[in-house]
Amino acid sequence: MSQKLEQIKESRREFIENLLAAFERDHPEFIEHLKECGLDEEEIRYCCLEVLGVKE
Repeated sequence: MSQKLEQIKESRREFIENLLAAFERDHPEFIEHLKECGLDEEEIRYCCLEVLGVKE
């Protein structure tokens, strides 16, 4: 069971990383704006997920 849980967590992490990489590639001005507002990487990640309608 523990190995399966780790696989799920890793898949989730990879999915989010790929999703955010694509978002940053397609909308760099949005990411830059968030950085200029002083958001850290985790806050930026949540903003992107929220904009995309993905609930983490």
